[in-house]
Amino acid sequence: MKAWKISGLIVLIIWIVVAALIWFRNVDGAGVAQTVQLKEITLLIWLIFAIPVIIGYIVWFVILKRKQQHKKDSQIKRILLNLGINKP
Repeated sequence: MKAWKISGLIVLIIWIVVAALIWFRNVDGAGVAQTVQLKEITLLIWLIFAIPVIIGYIVWFVILKRKQQHKKDSQIKRILLNLGINKP
C-alpha cells in the first residue's frame, strides 16, 4: 500500500508540472504562438492521456485492498483455530 501511495504521488506531481508547463508556455515546439484556446485543447489532450493511468491506479488499489482483506481474514481464522473456535 505504501508503494501505491508513493508512486501515485510521484505521478500526480509529474502530471501537475507538465500541465503547468503547458499552461505557462507562450510558444510550442513547432513555433506556434499559444492562445488560451490552444492551451485548453492541449490540457484536454493531457487529461485524456491521464485517464488510463488513473483507471490503472484504481484497479491497483482495489487489488491491494482485496489482498489486505484476505490476509486479515486468514489471520482471524488462524487465531480462532488456535483458540479452538470453529468459524462457520
